[in-house]
Amino acid sequence: MRKYWQIFKISWQNTLIYRFNFFMWQVRTVLSFLTIYFFWFAVFTQYNQIGTYTRTTMFAYLLVAAFLRNLVLWSDSYHACVEIANGDLNNYLLKPLSYFGNWLARDWADKILNLLFFVPELALLIIIFRIPLVFPTSLWVWAWFIVLAILGSLLYFLFSFLVSSFSFWYPEHDGWPLRFFMLMFLDFLSGAAFPLDIFPQPVTTLFKFLPTSYFIYFPTQVYLGRLSFSDQLSGLVIMLFWLLVFFYLVKIVWHKGLQIYGAYGR
Repeated sequence: MRKYWQIFKISWQNTLIYRFNFFMWQVRTVLSFLTIYFFWFAVFTQYNQIGTYTRTTMFAYLLVAAFLRNLVLWSDSYHACVEIANGDLNNYLLKPLSYFGNWLARDWADKILNLLFFVPELALLIIIFRIPLVFPTSLWVWAWFIVLAILGSLLYFLFSFLVSSFSFWYPEHDGWPLRFFMLMFLDFLSGAAFPLDIFPQPVTTLFKFLPTSYFIYFPTQVYLGRLSFSDQLSGLVIMLFWLLVFFYLVKIVWHKGLQIYGAYGR
C-alpha cells in the first residue's frame, strides 16, 4: 500500500510541474461549464419548465453534474493506451507492482487535485451568476451521494481502462481513435450536459440500463432527492452489476492482450 501512496504523491508533483498545461485544462473546464450553463439559461428565458425541471432544479442539476464530471470523468488513465501502444508498458511489467493499482493511484491523485482547484472556481461562478443552490435535507443523503460518487468513479475508471486495453490490438495513433469515439458521446450518455429523464419514458428506461448513466446522472438524481427508495435500490443493483462486468472484462482483455503484446516502439 505504501508504494501506491508514493505513486499518488509523485503524480501530484508531476502534474504541478507542468503548471501552464494544468491551468489551461482548468480554463477548459470552466468554459465547458459556462457553455452548458448559458445554453440552459437561454432555454429558460423561453420556457418556465422543461419536463419536470424548473429553472432552479435544472441549474441545481448542472452544478452537481459539473462537480461529478470533474471527479468521475476526470481521469488520467487514458494515458495507459499510450503506454501500451508505444511499448512503455515494459517499464511496469518488470516492477513489483500492479499496473492496474498504479493507474488507480494516479487516477485518484489527478481527480483530487483537480477538485481542489475546480470547487473554488465553481463557487466563484455561483457567486458571480447567482446560480441557485439546492442541498440534501439529511446527512444520510449526503453520505449516500458520496458513496455513489466513489462507485461512479471506479466504474468509469474500469470503463476507461478497458477502452485503453484495446491498444494491444489497435496500437495505431496511440489508441486514440477508439477513445475519441468514446469521448464524443460520453457527455450525452452520462448526463453531464443535461438530465437524461428529459427524454420520453422509453428512452429514459433504456438509459437506466446503460453503465454510462451511473457516472453522473444517477448520483445527481439521488443528491437532488428525485428518486424513490425502490429506484435507488434498483439503480444500485445495476451499478454494482456493471462494476463486476467491467472488472472481469478488464481482467480477461488484459490477460489476452499481454499474450499478444509485442512492445512495439521499444
